[in-house]
Amino acid sequence: MTLARWSPTSELTNLHTAMDRLFSDLFGEASRSPLTATIGRAGAPTFQLPVDVEEVDDGYRIQAPVPGFKPEDVEVTFSDGVLTINAKRSEERSRQEGNYLRREVAFGNLQRHITLPADVHADEIKARFDNGILTVQVPRAQKSKPTRIRIQPGEQAKRPTRSGSKGR
Repeated sequence: MTLARWSPTSELTNLHTAMDRLFSDLFGEASRSPLTATIGRAGAPTFQLPVDVEEVDDGYRIQAPVPGFKPEDVEVTFSDGVLTINAKRSEERSRQEGNYLRREVAFGNLQRHITLPADVHADEIKARFDNGILTVQVPRAQKSKPTRIRIQPGEQAKRPTRSGSKGR
């Protein structure tokens, strides 16, 4: 019989993997871990941008942290029901040199694709950049209120009814 020691690190890793799998099942590949990177055309890695999506009274509010980026380095587009946020570094990668003992700050581009419902007003989407946080306001159409529909009588109801005796 072997004894397995409990490891909080492995528990967190297993939880993280399970949550990634759950969100991938619900929302597709767009929800994979932000730590996953792909190498772009320019050779810089592209990381998935973490976002907060909140439903508000008049639509949706999307917030994304983009520290170290300038507003002109961030592009927000909307096409075919998908909001795309791209943050590209314009500076060269000369920071690679040095005697680092530890490098944990990721350097690269950020990207995120968010599928939005069909009821959004694409021409009224607004984006704001403040203190390294990108906020995108996505308005949606007001929910329709139920209206009462008058019921017209059918042909059967329009025929005159005979009263009185039937051929006795």
